Amino acid sequence: MYATGTLPASARETLARDPLLAKYCLVGTAARDTVPLSAPPDSSERDLVERLVRPVVITARGLLAAGQVPVGELRLHRPSGRVVVPVLAVAEPDRVATTITRLHDRLTAITPAAADVVAQELRFCSAGLVSVLAGDHPWSRWAHHVPSTQDELLQRVLRLVKDRAAAHRRDPATPRPLVALDLDFCAFHPRTRVREALVAIGVTGDLPVLPGLHERGWRPFLERAGLPDDLRHADFRRAISWGREALLTDELAPGVRRFAGDVEQAGGRVVLLTGRRHRMRAATEEALTRCGLGHLPLRTAAEGADVGEHKVAALRGMTGWEPVAAFDDAEANRTALADAFPQAVVVPVVAPGFTGVDEDDAIGTFETVPRPVPLGRGHLARPSLSHATSIAQLQLGEMSARPAWWDRGVVLTEEEQAEIVVALCRSAVETGIRLGDRVAAIEVGTARAVWQVMQAKLFGASRSAYPLEQAEADLSRALAAGEPAEFVLLGPPTKQDGSQLKALGGLPDLAEVAMLARVLQLDAAVRRVHPPGIRVTALADPTHFRFRDARRYRGYQREFRRMLERTGADRVVELRGVDEVAAEFGCGDAQQRAALLVRHRERYESALAELDVRSDPRGALAAADELDPGCSGQPRFAEMFRSIVHAVDLPHSGADPLEFARRVYTEPFGLADPELGDTRRELLALAWDETITYLANKHVDAELDYAALWRHDRVRTSLSLRPEPGRFRFLPLGGSAVMPWQGTAALGSGNEVSTDFAISLVDQCYLPVWTPDRQSQPWLAVPPDLVRDGALDPSVRTGIHLRTK
Repeated sequence: MYATGTLPASARETLARDPLLAKYCLVGTAARDTVPLSAPPDSSERDLVERLVRPVVITARGLLAAGQVPVGELRLHRPSGRVVVPVLAVAEPDRVATTITRLHDRLTAITPAAADVVAQELRFCSAGLVSVLAGDHPWSRWAHHVPSTQDELLQRVLRLVKDRAAAHRRDPATPRPLVALDLDFCAFHPRTRVREALVAIGVTGDLPVLPGLHERGWRPFLERAGLPDDLRHADFRRAISWGREALLTDELAPGVRRFAGDVEQAGGRVVLLTGRRHRMRAATEEALTRCGLGHLPLRTAAEGADVGEHKVAALRGMTGWEPVAAFDDAEANRTALADAFPQAVVVPVVAPGFTGVDEDDAIGTFETVPRPVPLGRGHLARPSLSHATSIAQLQLGEMSARPAWWDRGVVLTEEEQAEIVVALCRSAVETGIRLGDRVAAIEVGTARAVWQVMQAKLFGASRSAYPLEQAEADLSRALAAGEPAEFVLLGPPTKQDGSQLKALGGLPDLAEVAMLARVLQLDAAVRRVHPPGIRVTALADPTHFRFRDARRYRGYQREFRRMLERTGADRVVELRGVDEVAAEFGCGDAQQRAALLVRHRERYESALAELDVRSDPRGALAAADELDPGCSGQPRFAEMFRSIVHAVDLPHSGADPLEFARRVYTEPFGLADPELGDTRRELLALAWDETITYLANKHVDAELDYAALWRHDRVRTSLSLRPEPGRFRFLPLGGSAVMPWQGTAALGSGNEVSTDFAISLVDQCYLPVWTPDRQSQPWLAVPPDLVRDGALDPSVRTGIHLRTK
């Protein structure tokens, strides 16, 4: 095996550019203790896939993405599980085709599941890698790419939906966001109907492209297919069938179901606008139901109606809703929609394999690139955090649980763990002191100085949500009395490890340490302008909004209190139960709580009694959005359900709980799955009931005046990205919107502490760092280049710090 310094320059550069490849691949011929690529005796299918096939596919893919191809017989290095590549060569087309064909035959002989691995690992490749894979070999059919322009446009639409939904929550008079989708050659691809229509007019055989519905694409079709000019578009249009059986052959456009779910998750709704006539409605509804979109509102047209005018009228008729985007393949329809709704983004669509409009901003499908970008597929990206705020934002179906990879972590000594805690808290306090000194140098009143400290980027504050006038009202008593400024926040409850997708265990980790370091940083800064500093009351609520067995949170609460002592934050933070403090503040009559909770639960159960989330989850949620018995200022049922479904305990788990959860949540509404359908039904029913309980408790809190907890001259601290007016936005981990207890601690660039969902960290090949007693979960996860020879890079222990914004 080559030593790192003796590798050929091309190999060194390739491994340096791709940290995933560097962990899976060894280049050279002198490696000892290697074995051939073959199935070991008594190996399970899972082991064959994850410990043999996937490493080989990832190695070959990574080398091809770098413009190189492995030469010679690949072997496995038994001690490390890496793939040994004897020699690298330039990825010339003939060499690529020969190598991949031979390798594919070898892998499929080991297990037929190898084809599934290749298909998964070649999803969402870069354009460059797709070009390299374009030869005559088995892998070419799986090479898949999503144009960046399409991804950016669809992400822009989702941001518009989210912003408009947030505006509606702030002001219910603001219309809610709609996204309009056309059906034919847009949400549906009618390949079978088009081919049959061509046969009807005498066009047979293999064709390089198919015609779209509109005349504009007919001439390009004839030219590309080499067909005579006398074939008439009108004859083709008349030959297209619109009968039930024909309509049921249409294919759903890639990404449509996911995109519709993303719109709903963001607080909007997709409406299907089509020129199909009312007589086709029943067949269209049947087709939509078959592909999981039967819950979406459908607007068909009357006979003879102008399609563009019909679509405009349909949108105007949806009271309380306003389109933020519309997708259509017909130029006339897009013009009518753009003229009627100038505030909306109107997008041309050209279905792949069909001729149509030739516009730069046209999209082909509704697929977006997963975030974070998949590693090792030719993208210029290193392992990165997802920055997702919900599991629903992750494309779980494109992720890997990588059990073999996770075994390569690091176990800290007690001294190393203590050193990290001390270094993190020390750097946080030093930064806080410097901030406080800068503010103190400005001659302003004490209240304004404290407020300016609070508004620093370190804490993620929002001046619009928490203006100076509010701070003066909240701080006046404590400042006048020379006492610590009082802050109150809701949390922490317990680690959300119910599915293990967020966290692999139920105990606090370095993310909670970082949160306490941030509080110490705020206290240190405030002390430079108000020497008594701050005092924080943390209202633990593990059983307040949801019923949890004490065993689910007792360990978390115990360890969190130990963290308070170890960090020294116990002099600033007091952890108390929310109901205990409410009793002290005289929040209503606690004896009424049980009866009030029953009443509000019954109100929701009665309003939603006819809905069954276990048989038609999408339809049930759409109906619940209309029947919601909540009131202004309270979360909406459907929106809350989509959050809670990812927070409840998964009813069952397989031999590999993380992989099982990934599969369940890849399509949580997919009830037809013979293996996972029953688990999903139980999960949805549990989340439905928990949503009712949560919202009922919110109503009870309002009736018992729990808002009093945030009065009495206290700063109400909000951990939300979009806090309600009058609340101090405090983001403990800077740019990470995932709270410490909702994820797993991880290091971002420059050894900054952040938090992310465990499944994303595993997929991005972060490595676990365990505490000395190697508890059931890692204490944090680090990028793979911070682990060398089984040890954590010393820079982590000395340079770890909080994000600055």
